[in-house]
Formats: sequence, structure tokens, C-alpha cells
Amino acid sequence: ERSVYTLEEAQILLDLFEQEDESNFKYVILYTLAMYTGLRRGELLGLEWKDFDWKNCIVTISRTSMWSKGKGIYTDTPKTKTSMRTLKLPNELLSLLQKYKAYQDDYKSTLGDSWIENDRLFTQWNGKPMDMTAPYYFFQAFCKRTGMRFVNLHSFRHFNASVLISNGVDVKTVQSCLGHSTPTTTLSIYAHAFQTTQAMAMEAV
Repeated sequence: ERSVYTLEEAQILLDLFEQEDESNFKYVILYTLAMYTGLRRGELLGLEWKDFDWKNCIVTISRTSMWSKGKGIYTDTPKTKTSMRTLKLPNELLSLLQKYKAYQDDYKSTLGDSWIENDRLFTQWNGKPMDMTAPYYFFQAFCKRTGMRFVNLHSFRHFNASVLISNGVDVKTVQSCLGHSTPTTTLSIYAHAFQTTQAMAMEAV
């Protein structure tokens, strides 16, 4: 059993995001991307603007942001070979990302030489890569402020997978979207969701 938003809760969250202050735009984008793509936390934080093909509406996952006591924040390759993947994004999400890009560019211009350029989508105030715990603390405060039920960032990955499965997407495609090493991994994690969909299929017959 996993703590995952229902479709109704997800829609409420997106509506609440539209009311958020502009200063929280980066977190709104991060969690919206998590919902639509199912990316892992490190994959989200490792995204750079050059990863987006605006013309074809796709994003390429080629790195992950990590943290260790000895290194601090550092960049690494994704978890597995199959984690290196390309995902198609809906036009509405691309439009939101372009709006965020314009916002970030405007913000950078106000900092001048204080901004540290690294092409990351999600940064600290001065352009350095965002701290790994920052999304958690934002969302915790956001849920307390709005009354939204709190779930952790990884639950957005489970939400994405459950939506794919409930809409009849096959296990191999779900595996590819999530970047699992094998279909067996996907089946073992989401066995209940696939069983529910199969049961519905039998009812349809």
C-alpha cells in the first residue's frame, strides 16, 4: 500500500498551484513535472534546459543530482542504463515550462554577477543546484498552509505509474517511462495496480 493522490486530489493540487505566489514558481514546476513524468527526485533536480526539445515536445533524462556528506551536491549518471530515456510532454506542460524559463531569465538578470550559471531548472537563490531537501520542506509547508494532504515526492512517481496502468498502458511501456531496469521490476512494484486493470478487462469481456 502506498500513499498516492487520487485523480481528484491531483486536480485540486494543480488548481492550488495556480494560486501560488510567483516566488514559489520553481517548486510548482518541479511537482507538476513529477506528476506528469514520474521522474525520480534526483532526475528532476538534475534537469537542465538543454534537455528539452521544444519543437518536438520531448525531454531527455541523462543525469541525476545527488548528495553525499563528503561531496555535497554533485551530478551523476541515472540509476540504470534504462533510466537514460526520452519522454514526450503534453503541450500544456511545455507552455508552463517556457513561462518558467522566462521567469528564471528575468530573475537572473536582477542578480547580475551574483548568479552562478549551470543551466539547471531548479536552483538555489544564486543559481547553484537546488538542495535535495528543499522540495520536501516547501511541500510540507504548502500542505499545512492549504490543507492539502501531504505525500512525499516519490509518491508523485507512484501516482504517474498508477495513472498509466489504469489507462491500460502495457507493462513494457510503463517500464520505459519510469526508467526501471526490467519489466519485472515494474510488475513487482505495481502488481496490485496491474491486477486491478486485468480484472476490469475481464469484466469488459
